[in-house]
Amino acid sequence: MPKAPTIEQLLQNGSSDWNRLRKAGKVPTEHTGATFSQLFSANADLSGLGLVGSEWERCDLSKMNFRDADLSNAYFHGGRMQDCDFRGANLEGATFEKLKLLRCDFTGAQGLEEADFDDVDMDRVVGLDGQEAPPPPPPPVQGITAFTREQRDKVMGPGAVLGLPSTEAPAEGELPPFRPQDNPGQLFFRALKRLGAPPVWVLDVPGLRPLIPTRLPPGSSLETLYRESVKTRLENKKPSADPGAVERAQRSLRMGSKDANIAAMYLREVGVVPAFRFSAAKVLKEALRDELQVDDLTGTVDPRTTGALLELRLPQEVVEHTHEVRRRHAATQLYTALLEAGFNPENNWDEALESADAAMELAQLATGDDRQALLEGFQVFAALPEEARLRRLAYLAEALGHLELLGRLPEGMEPAWLTGPETRECHDREMTYVQSLRAEDIPKKVPALGKSELGVPEGEVPEESDEDLFVHLRCDVCGKEKLIVQSPGEA
Repeated sequence: MPKAPTIEQLLQNGSSDWNRLRKAGKVPTEHTGATFSQLFSANADLSGLGLVGSEWERCDLSKMNFRDADLSNAYFHGGRMQDCDFRGANLEGATFEKLKLLRCDFTGAQGLEEADFDDVDMDRVVGLDGQEAPPPPPPPVQGITAFTREQRDKVMGPGAVLGLPSTEAPAEGELPPFRPQDNPGQLFFRALKRLGAPPVWVLDVPGLRPLIPTRLPPGSSLETLYRESVKTRLENKKPSADPGAVERAQRSLRMGSKDANIAAMYLREVGVVPAFRFSAAKVLKEALRDELQVDDLTGTVDPRTTGALLELRLPQEVVEHTHEVRRRHAATQLYTALLEAGFNPENNWDEALESADAAMELAQLATGDDRQALLEGFQVFAALPEEARLRRLAYLAEALGHLELLGRLPEGMEPAWLTGPETRECHDREMTYVQSLRAEDIPKKVPALGKSELGVPEGEVPEESDEDLFVHLRCDVCGKEKLIVQSPGEA
């Protein structure tokens, strides 16, 4: 039975997964001694949990709910905590050291007299000495280069006098409001409408439901056929498979060609099962690695490569790149929202950044506290043509979705030791991976196969194989089964 994931692993996977499992009662409430390192998390519900002696090293936490949690002897070192709720929490013996507390609420917390706050930068923190929260400073009003129309109206417009929100559309010549909270799909859709005729590459991001080009350039390449199939599907029609193209795509996967990513995506669109997947793994992973080695905060990632890795179920050495793609995605989303609202690297964009929690969260995810790196990335991004900026946003959003799904695949989907086509091919296709086994599993799960493949009598365990792994494969055509032995030194 697989070991249940720890709270550390669950929070690394995202607060939404954690909150869903918590609501369903599928996670324990006691997590004494839990250790978190460089965790970025927002909106996680940790209320009422037992977190005695937990350690939080250089974490960036936003809107975390610690209400009534037992944080006695907990240790928070480095990082930043913003809008976190500690009301009613037990903080006896807790230590907060070398970190920033922004708008956190400690009202009614227990054991504050035994808690230690050492070298802590506090801004609008409530409840430590029974004080009331100070009113937030009013946003500066400095004209169109500093803040958007929506923000200025809150302070100067007629709606401010009546206490009503401004809901009117921007007047002609005015800039739209700053909306960093909008998801990439919304930013992409608005920008695509401004761009006019949708470019052909929007068909590479079907997950964002783009506006569809009216016509495609003629051609017979796999890329052209793939985009035609996507267009057909988005028009609520069923794509048809071209037998010649299917053969070319299968051959591309078997040879590990440079267009293996397009081949896998074409087969997916036309509903044909790939006959090969491991043989294309190397070229796909190298293509992804090459894109991520480019030193560019908003450098693009081809979603057809990540989509192919997902379609072929190849997570090994891939999911580790999710954090970098998430960083680039956050920066691109933030910069797109700033440029949409009329900000650029030369006109008070950092003031707008401070005005929205969503913008601060995106900036923190992109570069941490390094504002200089954030500015340099913005300068590079703003200098690109509008269509190139939009393509980066769309590609990164689609690629990130693929990588997050790859991270949820069950273990063993791609055994790292499966190398050499002669060991895993039958009937001109790769044999299907069934399971990984230890020596003690052989007599219980595959006794007959152990006898035929390994010469081990049924009911007996292979000798001197305590550390070996046995990979169980099956041919989908003839049903032939095989066991491949993998020793630790061969991995």
